[in-house]
Amino acid sequence: MKPSLLVLAVSIVARAAAPVTTLANFPNSMVYAVQTDAAGNIYVAGFQGTFAKANPFVAKLSPTGQTLYSTTLTGSEFGIAWAIAVDSSGAAYVFGNTDSPDFPVTPGALQTTMQGGFQGFVTKLDPGGKIVYSTFVGGATDVTPGLTSAPGLNSILVDSAGDAIITGEAGANSTTGVFPPAPAPIVSSSESFVLKLDPTGSTILGAIGGIGGMIATDGQGNIYVAGLQNGDESAPLAVTPNAFQSEPANVCGSLGAFFSCDYQYVAKLNPGLNRVLYATYVSGEYGANPAAIAVDAQGDALVFGTTDSPDYPTTANAYEPQYIASATPRVSCFYIINCVNLPPASGYLTEVNPSGTGLIYSSYFSGTQTDTIDFAALTPNAIYLGGSASSADLPGFAGYPQQCLPQMYQTRLSADAREIGPSRIVPGKLLAYDAFAGTLIATTGSDVIAVDPNATQTPIACILDSADLEPVTAIAPGELLSLFGEFSSGSPATAPPGQTSTSLDGVTVEVNGVPSALFYVGGEQINFQAPWGIAAEAQANINFAYAFSKLTDSRTLPIVASNPTAFLNTATPSPALATCTIEDPASLGGLLPLALNADGSVNTCLNPAAPGSAVSLFLNGLGAASTPVVTATSPLTVASVSALAGGVPGVWQVSLQITAGFGAGGVQVSLTAGGVPVRDANLIVWVK
Repeated sequence: MKPSLLVLAVSIVARAAAPVTTLANFPNSMVYAVQTDAAGNIYVAGFQGTFAKANPFVAKLSPTGQTLYSTTLTGSEFGIAWAIAVDSSGAAYVFGNTDSPDFPVTPGALQTTMQGGFQGFVTKLDPGGKIVYSTFVGGATDVTPGLTSAPGLNSILVDSAGDAIITGEAGANSTTGVFPPAPAPIVSSSESFVLKLDPTGSTILGAIGGIGGMIATDGQGNIYVAGLQNGDESAPLAVTPNAFQSEPANVCGSLGAFFSCDYQYVAKLNPGLNRVLYATYVSGEYGANPAAIAVDAQGDALVFGTTDSPDYPTTANAYEPQYIASATPRVSCFYIINCVNLPPASGYLTEVNPSGTGLIYSSYFSGTQTDTIDFAALTPNAIYLGGSASSADLPGFAGYPQQCLPQMYQTRLSADAREIGPSRIVPGKLLAYDAFAGTLIATTGSDVIAVDPNATQTPIACILDSADLEPVTAIAPGELLSLFGEFSSGSPATAPPGQTSTSLDGVTVEVNGVPSALFYVGGEQINFQAPWGIAAEAQANINFAYAFSKLTDSRTLPIVASNPTAFLNTATPSPALATCTIEDPASLGGLLPLALNADGSVNTCLNPAAPGSAVSLFLNGLGAASTPVVTATSPLTVASVSALAGGVPGVWQVSLQITAGFGAGGVQVSLTAGGVPVRDANLIVWVK
């Protein structure tokens, strides 16, 4: 029997990723922070090495990506530069942590010997990349820059006097004393802090404990903080009179789940860091996690982040005042007991008035699935957001294909956040906005890339394997593939029965110049087969063209000998298992394959196979092997492997034998083909 999954029509409009330019690659490195200066130079920070041993590094790039300097802060153990700030002269300030006792510090610095287990550090580099000062921070405590939930983000800034202001968490594994030291006021029992270093890196000009996380500053030198208060904190941060919101009740903890929510607060500190000018919570019953904070010219604090709370505070003038996320709740457990079903995540953006007594604007930012915000940049004319999108109806998406999600995204909002521009997919995590070039700077790990948020979109949104409808990172000869995106305006077209065509409705797909067989062409989806003749080549240049509108696009992927996948049963979604009368642990966490019983009927929990019979599964992407060797995990065995009779060459039918006397229930099976694991593991086969 021929599977019917080769043709799948979807009635959605798709958009593709924003055009990008690779600025630089730092081999064997991870980039965690980026800043830019007024001349368009780009400063990056992170680590070079592996997660076993690495050194913090700082680099400066020209606007076109030329490396102007790269400085490694070499120690014998491990370290990361989590955050970076740049002053008006082009000097760079980095904040990180290390367990290297020989980390480079300078004479006369605040702390020249390592006292904690994983020590914080602050290093200043001149415009040429030479160390001006370098010091440990934290005393005898371990230090995490920023928040533990979002290390480094908005955790260092430099003021007009050249003072470096840092925030983080200290106190874990502390052996003596507290940080920051007296006479710094301590305003809660949390391990957060804010600290100001003088321009020589030798003196603490001000510090406060029990408050911190992410920071911003205004023209008067006041410090604004977005932080988190754990629901189980013994002495939580006290709000100031007339604060917008008092400390929320710890709903998660009251459920007895050994789980505590983190509640967001926003605070304003004086320049000397010895007074809390205002402090208010801005959170919901399940907490909220900030990702960025900024201050506008009026002294309003803008915070951006992600919440699981359906009651996060919003305002009547919000773009999205109601919580609309309706994906399956996220389960959080203490081991396997005391589980909490957390509502799906939603992004938010909130503007707090200058006194902390009210909200000027507050809105959710999500679709109906799970969406997050982990980046925000405030510019004079726009607000840029970034994060992870799982919703095809995320604000600004023009119906992006659900099959292509989740993906990282960027969105442009008007400066007052009342209007939403296009939301577009980006191939990495956003870290900065470059005002000089008008681009967003992102990283994919070791690559630093520039994303043009205003460039014309391209047609291809993603490339999926046609069998399991999951993204591919490489393709095999003969593999059935699906392009999703925006391709044509005509009616869906299919090849005549029993035939293939290399052109349908004016659409062609070529791989390395070889026309591909097309099975289905629609406005938003194209199903095609990778040509068999690409087996000897290393890279696949996949080129789409639509003759009637002269629309073209291309993608490049590696070619592998085989890329085995299983056809999945997308017509019987997992929630249908709730109606199954066969209860078995094997049915949990598995995938539903397109499986046929011996009589040709579909194998499901309501139509299981008989013990002693055979069940057929179907595989794609096995490459050019004449008859691939397929193996299965016990207790099922492979009875036969054959090309699908009357079907598309390259689709293989695998007959699995069920032993006689096998007990009723679901059994999970994983396959290998030609020694390569089929990526769709734990396939469920149902037995009477």
